[in-house]
Amino acid sequence: MGGKVSMPACRAAPFEDGLTHKHQVMRLYRQSMRTAKDWMIDYEPWIIVCERLKAEFKANKNKSLAEGRVLVNKGLNRLLKNRHPDPMIPIYMPGGSKYQRNTPPPPEFEENMMPPPHERIR
Repeated sequence: MGGKVSMPACRAAPFEDGLTHKHQVMRLYRQSMRTAKDWMIDYEPWIIVCERLKAEFKANKNKSLAEGRVLVNKGLNRLLKNRHPDPMIPIYMPGGSKYQRNTPPPPEFEENMMPPPHERIR
């Protein structure tokens, strides 16, 4: 499933090839929490959904490896089905509302904007 998923790299983490089963489950759990947060405005309902997800993961903890792989694939498909069309992006990350808001001008513009050294106020 690694190359078939069209989403930002940070959200495609559980779909990478070559991960151990344990890492796939951990990433699926984390991305499930993030996806749930994308759909929730308030904190309290999100906590209830997270507790439900945690219980679901714990219930399947002692399954065999073959059953676990089937469950991971079902979970990844469910994650894709439930993903938000406009996910929440932290404000300091690329795509966030404050990312590079006050960037300095490029050096070539800075040189032309400054007065010559002998005309500067000291």
